[in-house]
Amino acid sequence: MKKPNRYRSFSVSITRDSGLKTLRIKYARAAPEKRRIAAQWEYDSSMASDLFSIALLKSGTGALPKPKWPPGFLALAIDPLFAPALLTVGSLEYQHGLVKEAMELFLTLTKLPENEEDLAEIIDKAGNFLLDHEDFKNALELYLSAERAYPTQALHYIGSGYCFYKLGNIEESIRKERRAAELEPNNYFHLNDLGFSLLEAGLFEEAETVLKRSISLAPPEYECARNNLEILYERQKAP
Repeated sequence: MKKPNRYRSFSVSITRDSGLKTLRIKYARAAPEKRRIAAQWEYDSSMASDLFSIALLKSGTGALPKPKWPPGFLALAIDPLFAPALLTVGSLEYQHGLVKEAMELFLTLTKLPENEEDLAEIIDKAGNFLLDHEDFKNALELYLSAERAYPTQALHYIGSGYCFYKLGNIEESIRKERRAAELEPNNYFHLNDLGFSLLEAGLFEEAETVLKRSISLAPPEYECARNNLEILYERQKAP
């Protein structure tokens, strides 16, 4: 018999648990800087405890007592706009089948100030999480929301471009990747992505130019653009 899912979403927990509610109210009255420091400390200590517990298990000495709350819950109760906790809790919600709740948390990331530390990378991690689950439509929704919020951030156009490619819209994929390359013309990763999409669209001449530029900018150990250029030449030879 399948065990019941005892996971309770963060949105339910924050309204029903007196401890979490008290924490939310306490820090809602605090200065933003103090709230952020407290959330960061709680988040880091929770991650450290998890790593230590894993190390103990691997060493055969047992583990620390299981914490009352899943990772990120306390940090998010302290600061509902703490980006790392939004990512962590959103990922947990999704893994427990709470897709709507997960997307609400992920999309909250796109409402934060652009100067939030590591924000573009955290949004991209959320996008990659969805892509790993082959949820291309929700990943696209996240990246498009990020584009609207931060229109000069190339990473989000690369994300939406990949989503469009996986959803079968190569023309829109190319348009997004062109925009990323315009924003960061010397980024060989972005150029390789654009070159690959151009290759898939049969635009061999432009794809060759873009891939060669990617190769010229990339370190010697980066092989993706070279491999794509070889694929291009093979396709050109094909009858």
